[in-house]
Amino acid sequence: MKAASMDRRSLVLRGALVLCGLVVLSLVGRFAVAGGQVSPAPVGGSAEPIASSAPPPLVVATAIADASAPPVAHAPHASEDDPVYLNEATVDDLRRLPGIGEKRAMAVLELRKKLGRFKQVEDLLRVKGIGRSTLRKLRPLVRIDHAPSSFGAEAGSP
Repeated sequence: MKAASMDRRSLVLRGALVLCGLVVLSLVGRFAVAGGQVSPAPVGGSAEPIASSAPPPLVVATAIADASAPPVAHAPHASEDDPVYLNEATVDDLRRLPGIGEKRAMAVLELRKKLGRFKQVEDLLRVKGIGRSTLRKLRPLVRIDHAPSSFGAEAGSP
């Protein structure tokens, strides 16, 4: 009789733990869906959501961030069609490169300042944290300078 009682207690305890886990997961999910802000449950026992003319907080935060941010002239990531020009790049331009964060971008700019300008892509190897494998990934995405325009040369010819 005692063994059956212990089995029942452990089963109830496991059930309670599973239920607690589900409640925690639902709260985490609700927190994530609300964009990091959990609104209190409606008062009065009503399960219906309260109508509001204001958009959800996540939408408001996105709209504010988009309105205050300057227009982006480049794609979020560098590509062969939209490379980063090392001798003209800003911190934001360099951060478009894989494996380059703010700190490493600052180091690239410091090296450019020290050198005066980059003469070859391999100069990046002098930046701490950029090795041969990183350089291999960066090579198709970077250029030293803009290519000279052929339009000016053709315009001057008879």
